[in-house]
Amino acid sequence: MVLRILEGQSGVWCQGAGGTLLLPFSYAVDGQLTAEGRAEVTRSGITGHRPHKRYSLTVVTATDCNLGCPYCFQNTAPAEPGRFDPPRIPRAVLDDGTIEKIAAFTGPRMRRAGMDRLFVLLFGGEPLLNPAACRALLTRLGRLAPVTASMVSNGVLLTPATARGLCALGLRSVQVTLDGPRDLHDGIRTSRAGRGTFERIIANLAAAQETTDLRFTLRVNATADVLPRLEELAAHLAGRLDASRCVFDVAPVLNYAGLYDAGIDHTGAEVSAVLRGYAAALDHGFDVGWPGAGACGFCTERDGTTGAVVNADGTLYSCWETIGKPGYEVGTVQTGYTDYPDSVWVSCGEFAARESANGSAVFADRLAVGLMELLRGRRRGAAAQNGRRPAGVS
Repeated sequence: MVLRILEGQSGVWCQGAGGTLLLPFSYAVDGQLTAEGRAEVTRSGITGHRPHKRYSLTVVTATDCNLGCPYCFQNTAPAEPGRFDPPRIPRAVLDDGTIEKIAAFTGPRMRRAGMDRLFVLLFGGEPLLNPAACRALLTRLGRLAPVTASMVSNGVLLTPATARGLCALGLRSVQVTLDGPRDLHDGIRTSRAGRGTFERIIANLAAAQETTDLRFTLRVNATADVLPRLEELAAHLAGRLDASRCVFDVAPVLNYAGLYDAGIDHTGAEVSAVLRGYAAALDHGFDVGWPGAGACGFCTERDGTTGAVVNADGTLYSCWETIGKPGYEVGTVQTGYTDYPDSVWVSCGEFAARESANGSAVFADRLAVGLMELLRGRRRGAAAQNGRRPAGVS
């Protein structure tokens, strides 16, 4: 990961794979660190990777999805006019035989990396279209090592019974996407028959919170229509859910293969709208994550060194963004990694970086700086209120 140097109101923010550091303005000139700045970064260790303590495994349990979101990166073409079921990547369903192969693939790589714990991400499609495989996978991998699991789900099928069963096997968190307040969400994030899903999703999350200790990341898709209503959405969600057990995360909708235009112009006004949404979420008790994640356990190191991404049929990919895309296969769990062109190994976020020509890179930098300033201010305020010094930046 290249060192990211961003000027904010409080100083110069430096982000590396190992963390974030705030330096005085005098430590950078024209976007470049001075000798003193470089020395301070070196001493901080933020340019080095933090050691991975657990093996990270993404597994697709079903490539099908019960929703027909027009922007999905797994769509292969738009839906026909008047329909809500865009064509998707080839169908695959995880079965017991492939689960055994995944376990046989994972064990030796964990031992080689000196890791004795597993982080498992249940992925799709919609993983809960195959709940039996979710349970079987976590059960089998739990015989290899202690498992902590997360899941990316649309939430429509997350019943209390399903949530309890998966929690018993190590599930600790679920990411669920929302497309704004109910009227906006139900106009985009529909079933494949065109029905809205907002109420069912929120009701399911609330019920899961009542019966389990699950934490939720509420990933709010940023479109031109959603941005002015983020504060409204945060208030509504806080009235329906336990905000203290939720992360509020605003994310851009990428125009994969030209299938969907979110209408974002990447302006300063749009950055301000997102920051107001984050501020409202914090006011309502939601958690907000620090921008600029470190090295990804799944895709930063190649060929299964610290983690792997497995499709339901056992095919290996470099990251979640390439699952099921023809030409991006890098091996199978049965045969291991194969020889493949360097261009095939895509790290998460790389497709987003390719959109920098339309201003998204500048937008992302502005948003990251604004969010770091916001979170720093909240931390300092909380520390002052409690009569103690604020903790370090990261």
